[in-house]
Amino acid sequence: MARRPSGAILTWISLDRGSHVSLAQQLKEQLRNAIVSGVLPGGAKLPSSRMLAAEFSISRPTAVLALEGLEAEGFLEMRHGAGTFVAGSVPQHLPRAMAREDAAAGAGAHPQLSEMGARLQDLTIDIEARQARPFLPNTPAYDRFPFALWQKCVNRQTRLGYRSNLGYAEPQGYAPLRRAIANYLALHRSDACHHDQIVITPGAHAGFMLAAMLLTNPGDGILVEDPGPYIARNMFASLGRRIVTAPVDGDGMAFEDILANDPGIRMVFVMPSRQHPTGTTLALERRLKLLDWAEAHGGWIIEDDYDSEFRYTGRPLPSMHSADRFGRVIYVGTFSKALFPALRVGYLVLPPVLIDMFRNAMALMFRCAPLPSQMTLTEFISEGHFATHLRQMRELYGERRDRFLTVARQVGAGLFHVERPDSGMNALLWLPDGLDDRMIAERAKDAGVHGYALSDYWMRPSARPGLILGFSGVTPQQLEPGLEALARIVSDALR
Repeated sequence: MARRPSGAILTWISLDRGSHVSLAQQLKEQLRNAIVSGVLPGGAKLPSSRMLAAEFSISRPTAVLALEGLEAEGFLEMRHGAGTFVAGSVPQHLPRAMAREDAAAGAGAHPQLSEMGARLQDLTIDIEARQARPFLPNTPAYDRFPFALWQKCVNRQTRLGYRSNLGYAEPQGYAPLRRAIANYLALHRSDACHHDQIVITPGAHAGFMLAAMLLTNPGDGILVEDPGPYIARNMFASLGRRIVTAPVDGDGMAFEDILANDPGIRMVFVMPSRQHPTGTTLALERRLKLLDWAEAHGGWIIEDDYDSEFRYTGRPLPSMHSADRFGRVIYVGTFSKALFPALRVGYLVLPPVLIDMFRNAMALMFRCAPLPSQMTLTEFISEGHFATHLRQMRELYGERRDRFLTVARQVGAGLFHVERPDSGMNALLWLPDGLDDRMIAERAKDAGVHGYALSDYWMRPSARPGLILGFSGVTPQQLEPGLEALARIVSDALR
């Protein structure tokens, strides 16, 4: 006699009518999961389609569609006059889901990991997908992105290039895109380079990883700014590199004494045009000294050109790479800030001697960056849309920065102080001494306001609590309510 499932089947199934997934598909997937996990054993009889429809307030055809789909996949058997049953062979030919504690026990209390795997397992990194809420740092103005123009480029490249571009792309990157980037750098960054020096990567962090892996060994020192971007710092540490920190002052990274006293440093990771999170610029004298160190000691410099496109006083500053006479700088650029992060297209500008090595590494590790994105971006740049968008965003972000500062000074009087940035997409908000900026950031997040705690960017104890707030992606309607909510949180914390 066939076993009947317990009444629990009707309690743990939950259908979301607001989901983009159809009700039939939701029901089908949840029944399938119950069969695979063993909640519904082989031979168990299911409620009829009429009963399922009544229980979940769905139409009977919807329930029938779900059951027939599972029958077609071999999970169910429909017996005329008897009903619908879980297939008897299911327990034999399907893997069972394992409880988390059983899985841990099966793998052993101390699984055998590589040294890098162990380092990664021990990290706690806040890298979940984030909703674009005020004042999420580094967020472009999605409300002003020219989606129609971008879609035209996507459609045209799809129509014209799909037959010849469905295979693997050139590991170094789509040649027309590399030429477009070289032209852009010459015009807007005063950096004349040959397009053969450019390697396209799936985002800037892929470029950082390649540079660290190919130009340093485990145990070598990498000098980073403190405070500085913790994702890149943790990535270098996960590769087994020794992290050395240099303080940041009004002239940028203060590295001279540290480099002079640590011969084991092989690479310097620096953001000379706009340091994150402080917003400072590396002084010309220090740039030249850093280039001299690299030449004299055979060291390497990773130049992270962090949101340098958005400068509100004068032209963007020249890159360090443009002043590199010795071939020691690896310039890393990205379109995440200028366009949108999901594009995942970055690029390296390399000394000629490194081109073949990086190209081979791209071929082995990533094979290539996504070609459709490269082709679309090429047309977007070549047709002049990128330059127009940048010009419009500089004007818009300048206006949003000024309005942000005005409102912040009004609602935050006596509670916090906001610095006026001359470039970039973010501003530093300084909190009163004694407050925990991580706690303030968490409370703000709960209130729908997203900022980053400055303490997260320090390796040493933070000297002063603060938040990093983005203004570029904040609409006028979001600005005042968001800052008022933040002011209330700070006021409550001071009581």
